[in-house]
Amino acid sequence: MSLRAPSAALLLAGVLLTYSGCLEAAQPDPCEERVAAVGLDHVVLAVHDLPTASREFEERLGFSLKPGRVHDNGLRNVHVRFTDGTALELMATGAGTADELSAAYDRFLQDGEGGAFVALDAGPADTVLRRLGELADSVRVVRSAAMEWVSFPEGHPLRPVFFVHVRSRSPDAPGQLAHRNETTGIAEVWLESSDPNGLAGLLDRFGARACAAGRGPDGVAGLRFGLAGGSLGVVPTAVGAGRARILAVAMRTPHPPDSTVSHGVRLTWRTSGI
Repeated sequence: MSLRAPSAALLLAGVLLTYSGCLEAAQPDPCEERVAAVGLDHVVLAVHDLPTASREFEERLGFSLKPGRVHDNGLRNVHVRFTDGTALELMATGAGTADELSAAYDRFLQDGEGGAFVALDAGPADTVLRRLGELADSVRVVRSAAMEWVSFPEGHPLRPVFFVHVRSRSPDAPGQLAHRNETTGIAEVWLESSDPNGLAGLLDRFGARACAAGRGPDGVAGLRFGLAGGSLGVVPTAVGAGRARILAVAMRTPHPPDSTVSHGVRLTWRTSGI
């Protein structure tokens, strides 16, 4: 399947939605009926101090936390899991046997905290590799008893997006999926890309195509792509930016609290739609 660039006509024709309109639109969302072979799995937020970030997410923002672990490479994490299967992951670095991934997080955090990665689920690694076609030559595949990862190398323009498929997961303890803010899942993620055309082509391989124009939280015009059960908003990386960022995460809840910025990522909530 050939790579497809985002349609200029889609950006120039019709009504350009504002960011808030995309997340809290009273009208039917044009991305709701899109069905793709890929969906949102989780978003990784890189933080300097994991205990401090954990307290903020629990006490100020009203999330229940699921403890992670300290990895051999020094990475340590905490999970915020939702009933729809999506999640947020807080990630920090620490003492350990450094590897490529922990070094990448160290470099990322040198520019400050923020959204580092968005993980998509498109099935087992072999399925992802078949859909990637010639792009499969540039990815790294990691398989374990619990999970499979397919990721692009450091420096690749598609690096902020990776694929994960969970084979088995530790059970969620009572209360870990019940949040004080009543969040039930992730509806939409906005990210920057240094190669929006390439990212659009990647998503196209999984049946995720542009469904609406939109604006990211910084007001930059971009495109929204319909995924299975959610959507992904893409804007070009800011000129001179040292890295692509995950800009915002919109979540579902019956009673939306006010939007906020936490550790470099805008968090918003909405009541309906994907």
